[in-house]
Amino acid sequence: MAPSVIDGYDVPALYGPAIDTLPLMFAVVDASGVILSTNETWNEFGRANGAAPTPNTLGVNYLDVADMADDTTGQQAADGIRAVLAGEQSSFELEYPCHTQSAKRWFRLYAAPFTIDGETFASIAHIDITARKQRESALEAAYDICTDSSRTFAEQLDTLLELGCETLGSSFGTLSRVHGDEYVFEAVTAPPTADLEAGRTTSIEDLPNCRHVVEHREPLAIRDVEADAPDLADPEWGIANYIGAPVIVDGAVYGTFCFYGLEPRAAEYTQWDLTFVRLLSDWAGYELERQRHTEQRDALNTALPDPSFIIDAEGRFLDCLTDPETMLTVDETDTLVGRTLHEWLPRDTADSLLATVRAALRTESFQSVEYELQAPGGERWFEARVAPLESRTYDLDTVIFVARDITAHKDRQAELERQRDELRQAQRLNVLGREIAKALQDTQTREEIESAVCTHLTESDLYQAVWTGSPESATRITLGAAAGVDTAMPEQISPGEHSLAIDAIDTGEIQVVEDIADVSTQSDGMDHPLIADHSSVAAVPLTTGETTYGVLMVYASAKATIGCRESDILADLGRLIALSIQRVHSQQSLQAATTVELEFLTPDSDGVFTDLSTMLDCSFTLEQRVPTSSGSSLHYVRVNGADTDRVVRYSLKRRRSSPVLSSRQRERTERPCSKSRSTRYPHRRSTRSQITAGPCGGPSQRTATCGSLRRWHQISTSAPSLRRSRRERPGQSCGASSTSTSQSRR
Repeated sequence: MAPSVIDGYDVPALYGPAIDTLPLMFAVVDASGVILSTNETWNEFGRANGAAPTPNTLGVNYLDVADMADDTTGQQAADGIRAVLAGEQSSFELEYPCHTQSAKRWFRLYAAPFTIDGETFASIAHIDITARKQRESALEAAYDICTDSSRTFAEQLDTLLELGCETLGSSFGTLSRVHGDEYVFEAVTAPPTADLEAGRTTSIEDLPNCRHVVEHREPLAIRDVEADAPDLADPEWGIANYIGAPVIVDGAVYGTFCFYGLEPRAAEYTQWDLTFVRLLSDWAGYELERQRHTEQRDALNTALPDPSFIIDAEGRFLDCLTDPETMLTVDETDTLVGRTLHEWLPRDTADSLLATVRAALRTESFQSVEYELQAPGGERWFEARVAPLESRTYDLDTVIFVARDITAHKDRQAELERQRDELRQAQRLNVLGREIAKALQDTQTREEIESAVCTHLTESDLYQAVWTGSPESATRITLGAAAGVDTAMPEQISPGEHSLAIDAIDTGEIQVVEDIADVSTQSDGMDHPLIADHSSVAAVPLTTGETTYGVLMVYASAKATIGCRESDILADLGRLIALSIQRVHSQQSLQAATTVELEFLTPDSDGVFTDLSTMLDCSFTLEQRVPTSSGSSLHYVRVNGADTDRVVRYSLKRRRSSPVLSSRQRERTERPCSKSRSTRYPHRRSTRSQITAGPCGGPSQRTATCGSLRRWHQISTSAPSLRRSRRERPGQSCGASSTSTSQSRR
């Protein structure tokens, strides 16, 4: 296309001077790359960088020179221009560095083809892009500083102020906060000789440039304050050039982010300079705002540790108002914001919470729901408290979601429920105990007692199985009555159950395990408990006083446990059963036709009873023996065959001769007995005392109290060392002590 030119003007005459005015290096090459023409800027660059004068540049092959360059950009330029001349590309561009010892420079090469009279030529331009590259470098450096999480906010500010001073050519850089009429320097970059540092405070009126930025809430750039804005000049600080922008935090002006010098600036501030400063001030405002929110959130976490969120109608987390660490599954706010309930929680829980959020939006009212989360330390319970939120900051359909940890509350509820269950269980067991006590009144044998107890306990639904037993050996129990199991054979009782029962008998205390399997070992495959469903078991000793008759094994219902209150009631029931068995045994001894004879051999022939029986030719009936705290014993005896006064007189006489003997007299009037029996025996070296008793300790029918008007004597003496031999008749067992007859032989 022919160039557009007004008639009368020579085209070459116009283009030559015009190209010389352009701020770029321009040359024309032919199809082989030979330089045909250059502009004045090209020539000036060559002279400034040591190239030959312009006339010698013409005629040089540009492609050959580019091929001989030391760096790769020369070859890239040569290849690109050849492609343009060959018609393979419509144009070619390349950015490349061209640094010197004194400065860093960057250029952009641009080449495009054209033809004249069918002959191909190319125009080549080198454009200086150093300023653009410097700006890009400044922005990249600022980005790296702002995103460097290893630096503190104060370190980031100091580094940004240093970068700003270097980029803008300023001596001072400050971040300041306006507090009323005061102007507080919070971060400062200044020459070492300047009297300015962070923490200094001055009046905002002393800095009219900063006051202007605060009042107008917009950036300000002045190359020469005295010349361009004399009303903003200040005599005290002497600021000659200034560029700054307001720092906005939560919609209010926090302060200024500015750079200035004490001399007028040579060049005007550009729009890019203003944009750069504004970017820095915006970042500072964002970080200050984030810090403020973090501090507020930390305060909320301290005062109200419940995590709070902003959630939209789709269940997406838009913001986190407090630290979500207590939610157990997230560590940082950023990992939760932007996610949905279904991405974070199990499906059922997320469905329930999303329905609650939408219900709050639909009804425009408060909603709540409880949900459970699995945590490393166990299950945790939360209450979601949801209320619709009207805010321009978020979408219209948003709610505030507060998650209250109610695990402790749930635990207290469970404990109260457990206590109520235990109390109800104890009340039912008390009623059952009274029923059992009433039922035991008419029992005549131990078997009837044990059978009635087992039946009542299992029919109450409080226990699924009950059995009784008595010790067979040191490690095994003989099975008695049973209820709640189809068949209960001795071989069905596991060693663990035997051991638990033996422990209860040996200690005389109730033994409780939450799971009978805990006391059973499965190593040999033979130790299986009688009830195999992991039930709670209590082994209750049947004990009264110092006598233990056996054990009552009680298996709680499925999923039930035996608590402390229930254990105490079962222990009382065990004593009731023991008393009932003792009652039956006493009744049986009164009606028994057999006796138990116990012989005691006393090696001491000087005993008081032996001496008195020998001297007075009488016998003594031992009515009662009472131990004393001093280790001696009080013997209550009945005298047969001798006058009471003689016994007392001889006793006093023996007391004077022996410090071991003491006597005390107590009179008692008794009805004469129809029979009297007194036996005298020849003198022997050792003393044999004979005591007769019925089965289980009941008094024998052969024992009789005889004599007419007698006196009771209480004789205190040291207990002799006795050797006991037992002779038991068939069908008898030994029980409690009873009134006995003691005879001393001479």
